[in-house]
Amino acid sequence: MTLGQRISLYRKKLNISQEELGARLGVSRQAVSKWETDLSAPDLNNLIGLARELGVSVAELTETPEEPVPPKNAGKKWWFLLSVCVLLPVLIAGFLLYRASQPFLGQVGDLARPVSDFYLEWQVPRLDGREWYEFLTLGTQTEPFPFHTSLHLTAPEKIVTEGTDLHLAAVHHAVCGGLYVDYIHLQADPEQGQAAGDTICRISTMAPGFWTPRGISVGNEKSFVVDAYHSGKEDQAEGTLLYGLKEADGYSLVPHDYLYIWSAFEEGRGYQTIYFFIKDGLVAGISMELMQDMGDFYAAANNTSTFPVDENGDPDFSHRQDLPQEPVDATRQVYIAWNQLVTNENLSAEERYAYRRDVFTNLPAMDWQEFGKLGSTDDNFTTSEAFMSWLAGQESYSDSEILHIQWGCTAKGLDGAYSESYDEILGNALFYDPVTYAKMLAYPGVMDDETRCFAITGAAFYGELFPEQEQTAAKSLDAAISANTLTAEETGWAKLLRYYLVTPSEDGSFADYPKAPAELEN
Repeated sequence: MTLGQRISLYRKKLNISQEELGARLGVSRQAVSKWETDLSAPDLNNLIGLARELGVSVAELTETPEEPVPPKNAGKKWWFLLSVCVLLPVLIAGFLLYRASQPFLGQVGDLARPVSDFYLEWQVPRLDGREWYEFLTLGTQTEPFPFHTSLHLTAPEKIVTEGTDLHLAAVHHAVCGGLYVDYIHLQADPEQGQAAGDTICRISTMAPGFWTPRGISVGNEKSFVVDAYHSGKEDQAEGTLLYGLKEADGYSLVPHDYLYIWSAFEEGRGYQTIYFFIKDGLVAGISMELMQDMGDFYAAANNTSTFPVDENGDPDFSHRQDLPQEPVDATRQVYIAWNQLVTNENLSAEERYAYRRDVFTNLPAMDWQEFGKLGSTDDNFTTSEAFMSWLAGQESYSDSEILHIQWGCTAKGLDGAYSESYDEILGNALFYDPVTYAKMLAYPGVMDDETRCFAITGAAFYGELFPEQEQTAAKSLDAAISANTLTAEETGWAKLLRYYLVTPSEDGSFADYPKAPAELEN
């Protein structure tokens, strides 16, 4: 069996592709293919790497045969040939076996670990059953990506920042399965005395199977984090554990309820920070960052977003301070709440309810012209139209939301094209629940009769575009009226609403229609 056939055999036993084997060795898939078809042979370094990745010795991989013993009459040449053909291969094989059994940079055995608190470690499967690990640490790397590890990209690598303050630097984002790596790549600049090199500035994961030096991984209970990183615990290295409020804006790795933030100073690297994202009492994600020259800013509680923790790891809010805020009017409050609902995927059910309540309860008091100016587009109507589409596209409305939609039909700035778009919101609220729509028209102490009439005519105007839905709504009102389930006030507004739905308008203005239940009776 040739060397190439043996490489192919051992690779297939491990069920790995030529591409994956090549990625582990830092060569192309084509190079592996040429080795396996004996079109070329691996050099010494690649031979050692192949033996390591395939879990066999170099001797097993190469099957180096012993040289035959020369005839007795070979004289003094017999000893020379014995040395060259027998002893020398044995010495070389022994040396290669020794080198193959040693970890390469980026790999560690059970007793060897980096002298740092800021790296992630994971186990690498081996055919010989030995426990073997790889690690990736923050800071300057001696080799470019994949930094002497077997990591390989599972998504295209991206340059997320280019032209930073660091001369000729670019920040790269690499996705390697469950591991995310951000690193700064510096190009060489001889004129400035700058050498090329890579510095890992962030390592993150949302997957189990990666551990911090203190044994914390995704899926651990929050108590594990406290036990491992609380600065008040005995025999712990110097560092500060803080409680962080849920991140609403900015960088957020994974949906979470709160964070634990641990910062420490290491000689040569400065301050570094680990973020433990906690969801339902478990670690949902881990991210560690090289803080560069930002000092110990993240190592101290600011009592606004980060707080000290007690011996149980619970936050100490005794010195909590709220940031001063400018008064927020109804228009801006609607805009803020709506943006949270459509852009923030980390909202809890309680937060989603609160933001939705802010949107609907402030509709009557908002200014639609000013709302349009809060968007990022030059066309103010584009922002307002997007918001109206969101309002009209809701799958359901509560009783309170229907009431505030009706009440909001006379809000400031709601005219022209804005008014026509708002009719769609009124119509969809009516079609969702015609009986509740009638009940909310009669809700005491909120709207005057003029506003109620606007809510009816707007819904009816939009409803004429959908005659079948109008008929369905009218039937629902008929059933409620016949069942005597409505109050007298609600019945009056239900009959008026029904009249608008079943009585076609000649010019679409409803100018000659009754404006209140009493007028309908007359």
